[in-house]
Amino acid sequence: MCGIAGLSLKVNNPLIFKRFSKIINYLNHRGPDSNGFYKDKNIKLIHTRLSIVDLNGGAQPIENDNLVLVANGEIYNDLIIRKQIKKYNYKTKSDSESILAVYKEFGLEGFKKLRGMFSFAIYDQKKKITILGRDLFGIKPLYFSVIDEGIVFSSEILAIKKVNLQKLNISEDKLLEFFQLQYCSGKKTIFKEIQRVRPGEVIVLKDGKINESIIAKLPAQKKQKKVLDDNFIFKNLKECVETHLRSDVPYCLFYSGGIDSTLIMYFMHILNLNKKICAYSVNFENNDKTAYELTKNLKNQFNIELNQIKFTEEDFWNILPFAAKKIDEPIADYAILPTFKMASEASKNFKVALSGEGGDELFAGYGRYKSLRSPYKGAFRKLSFLSQKNWDLNLKLSIDGKSEFSQLQTFQYFDYVNWLPNNLLVKLDRCLMTFGMEGRTPLIDKELYSKFFYIDDKFKQKKGYGKYLIRKFLNNKIKNYNSFSKKKGFTLPIGSWIPKKSKYLEEFLPKIDVLKIFFNEENIKFICRSSRYNRNMIRPLWHMIFISSWYLLNIKKVKTKGNFFDIISSSV
Repeated sequence: MCGIAGLSLKVNNPLIFKRFSKIINYLNHRGPDSNGFYKDKNIKLIHTRLSIVDLNGGAQPIENDNLVLVANGEIYNDLIIRKQIKKYNYKTKSDSESILAVYKEFGLEGFKKLRGMFSFAIYDQKKKITILGRDLFGIKPLYFSVIDEGIVFSSEILAIKKVNLQKLNISEDKLLEFFQLQYCSGKKTIFKEIQRVRPGEVIVLKDGKINESIIAKLPAQKKQKKVLDDNFIFKNLKECVETHLRSDVPYCLFYSGGIDSTLIMYFMHILNLNKKICAYSVNFENNDKTAYELTKNLKNQFNIELNQIKFTEEDFWNILPFAAKKIDEPIADYAILPTFKMASEASKNFKVALSGEGGDELFAGYGRYKSLRSPYKGAFRKLSFLSQKNWDLNLKLSIDGKSEFSQLQTFQYFDYVNWLPNNLLVKLDRCLMTFGMEGRTPLIDKELYSKFFYIDDKFKQKKGYGKYLIRKFLNNKIKNYNSFSKKKGFTLPIGSWIPKKSKYLEEFLPKIDVLKIFFNEENIKFICRSSRYNRNMIRPLWHMIFISSWYLLNIKKVKTKGNFFDIISSSV
C-alpha cells in the first residue's frame, strides 16, 4: 500500500515541476517506509512506500524494459502471472511488477488479467505515453486534474489541492449530492477541477492531454452450480481469503461482530493452522454485546486475541475534526470515527488489517434490499427547502439498462458502482492509510463476484434475512453460534449524542458559509431544533455537522486545535 502522484506536461516547465514536487510531503503518511522519483522531460512520477511484500527489493518506481511504474495496492495473482508470462524479465519480487508484465505482453487489455486492489501510473518511454489505471471495484483511489500546463494526478484529492497548481472551486451540484447521499458519486468530485479515475478505468495521457479512456466491466456471469452447498462456499471463500493473506508482515482483523467479519475470522482460523489471530473491535458506551459474544464463544474457539477499543460520546466530538481533515473528500459516514480510532491503535503493531467491506453488497445483506423500493434515499427528501430536482440523475443513469438483472441484483449493482467505491472504500483507505496501514477486503474480489453475485435471489434473501446462504453456512461451521441473531457492527448511537448538542449547533451552524449555499438561517435552526424529537432530522443534521468540519479545516484552513466545538466556535 502506497501513495502515488505524477505530472504529465504539454511542454517542459521547471517551475511547475518544482511546485509539484512538494506533493510528496502530503503523501508520506501513505508510504512512511521510503520514497522514490522518476523524471523525464515532460514527466514526473512520485512514490511513497509502505512495505508489505518483497520488503528489501520492492522499491519504486520500477524501471524495466523502457517502462516505469509507480503503483499502490496488491496484485494477488502475481505469482500466477509470473508463471504465465515467461518473456518478461522481472527485476524484482514485488507483486506490483506483474502490472508491467501484463502490459508488455497484452497492451492495455492486459490489465483485465490483474486480480487485486490497485491504482497505478506507467510511463512508456518508447511511446511517450503515461497510463493511469484503477482496479475493477475502486478499492484503491486515484484522482486527476487538468491544469493549463497538463495533467496532475495523485492518490488523494487534497494532495493535489495543497500543491496549489490551480484554483479549486467547490461544485454546488456535488455538494447538493453530498447533502442527500453523504458522499459524491461518479467521476466528478466535490471540486469542479478534480476528477476520479473510475473503477476499472484506464486513461492514456500524451503530451499533457487525455488521449484515450477505456473502462472494464464487472465480471460476467459464470456457469452456476445447481447445488450451492457448504462445500461450494467453503472452497471459494477459503481460496479468496488465503489469496488475501499473502504478506511479508503480520496482519490483524477488524472485527465488527457482524456476519462478514465473522466469516473472514473463520477462514483466517482455518488457514492459520490454529495460530493466534489478533482482532480489533470497537465497544461503544452501554454496548458490550460484541465483546460478550466473542469472549463467550468465538474467542476461545478461534484462538483470538481481542483488543477492544472503547469509543465514547466524548470521542465522537473529539475525533470528528481529525476525521474531517484526514478523510480527504467529504464522506459523512459516522463509522469513520471509530474506524480512525481503531486504526490508530492497530497501527502500533500491524501494517495490514483484513476487513469485511463488500459482504453486504455481494451476499445482499442491507436492510434496504428487503423492500426494494429505491437503492438510495436522500437525507433531505422530506424537507422542501432543499431542491429535489434532478439531484439523483446520475445515480439513475448508473443502473439504467440493466435488464438482465433481477431487481435485487440491480440494487446490489448500484451499491457496487456507487456506494462501495465512493463511500465504504474511501473510508477504509483513508482511515488506515492515515496511520500507515493497508486495508484488505477479501469479500471484494472479481472471482467471488463472478461466482456469488449471480446466484438465485432465494439463496440471498429468505425468511426476512439477507445473506441467508452465508448465515446457514456459519451456523453449520461454528459451534454455539447463531448467525440469525441481530448484529450491531460499528453503529454509533448518534440518535442520542447529536440532539444533546442541538442548542449549541443551532447557535453556530447558521454562521458556516458552506451551509449558506443551500440553507438560510431558519432552515438550519429548524433542523437543529427538530432533532430533539424527530429522528428523521438526525441524518440531515449530521451531514451538516460533517461538511462544516471538513470545510472549516480543509477550505478555510482553521488552525484551532481541539474538538468539534472548539473548531466551530473559533471560526465564526
